[in-house]
Amino acid sequence: MIERECVITVKVGLHARPANEFAAVAKAAPCEVLVGKPGQPLVKGNSPLRLLTLKAHEGDTLLIHFDTDDQNLAEDIYSKLVATITE
Repeated sequence: MIERECVITVKVGLHARPANEFAAVAKAAPCEVLVGKPGQPLVKGNSPLRLLTLKAHEGDTLLIHFDTDDQNLAEDIYSKLVATITE
């Protein structure tokens, strides 16, 4: 499993539209993507509703876990996910 961190920079945080975009990228990924705030439980990244339960706002840090050992694959997915929650 590979783990990365990112900071949300979109003004609305991980709200409806960014959550839907994030989930769409996670759904298309060939590995499971789990997301959460540091110290909190992780949720499946392919579910917009579960992402909304994180109550993640602008400036919050997210941990993203990729269920793969392929560093290149994880980096590719990570860059696409981060594009949905950063400006």
